[in-house]
Amino acid sequence: MKKKIALSFIGTGKYLNFLPNFYEGFSKNFAPECEKHFFVFTDGELKDLPDDITVISISEEAEITQDDYSANNWYKLMHSSFGGLKRFSVIKKIKDQLKSFDWYCFIDADVVCSEKIVHYNDFFNEEKDFFGAQHPCFDNLNYKNRQGPLPHDRNTSCLAHVSVEEEDDVYLQGCLWGGKIPKVFDLIEELDRRVQIDISKNILASSHDESYLNRYRIENKDKFHVLHPAYITPGDMSSSLFNYEPIIYHSPAYKRELLNS
Repeated sequence: MKKKIALSFIGTGKYLNFLPNFYEGFSKNFAPECEKHFFVFTDGELKDLPDDITVISISEEAEITQDDYSANNWYKLMHSSFGGLKRFSVIKKIKDQLKSFDWYCFIDADVVCSEKIVHYNDFFNEEKDFFGAQHPCFDNLNYKNRQGPLPHDRNTSCLAHVSVEEEDDVYLQGCLWGGKIPKVFDLIEELDRRVQIDISKNILASSHDESYLNRYRIENKDKFHVLHPAYITPGDMSSSLFNYEPIIYHSPAYKRELLNS
């Protein structure tokens, strides 16, 4: 029996522009031996969609303007949008729909599956409840310009806090993660709970949603399958900086063009 995989895409505002490339790449080249379904969260209009896409209408509480898409101005996108810290709460909207699937994959809108086929057994680990990918720019082995400490949140008042004594060489990037259903619901519920508590205290994690994901992995190391950074290679950086061939790209070279269109 084919495994059933649910993939989510959050595309409010200009981020909806990423959907065509996102869908084409993951539909064609990601786990082709499995049954896949795409859950698209958006405030935009979509018509004539294939049967493997379900649209969930959402509206941002904060007004997102063109200035918020600037590379140097991420406050609203990270702290006030569904693509940022609110991602965990919005995913909970489809919890009942996800129960019929084997795996849930959260993937940022600006992630693109390349022409390389990603087979099920290469990506998923049946012995682990959760997965995430090593951040390419904080990888000792494969990134040539690695500098500075890992960007864990060091504020002891923050529920994403990780001390220097607790950390190891793994640091996950928040653009791609997931897990087995229903185990992944525990992760989503707990991270949403922690985010809501910190927001109520006006505490903002240093690396946003990514900080909470890494805190959770520190607490559950044995349950996490850590993917190679090739699965989230920066598309806007020179390939010569990395000692591997990319499989999936994050932040493609055309990102600014789509956000400014």
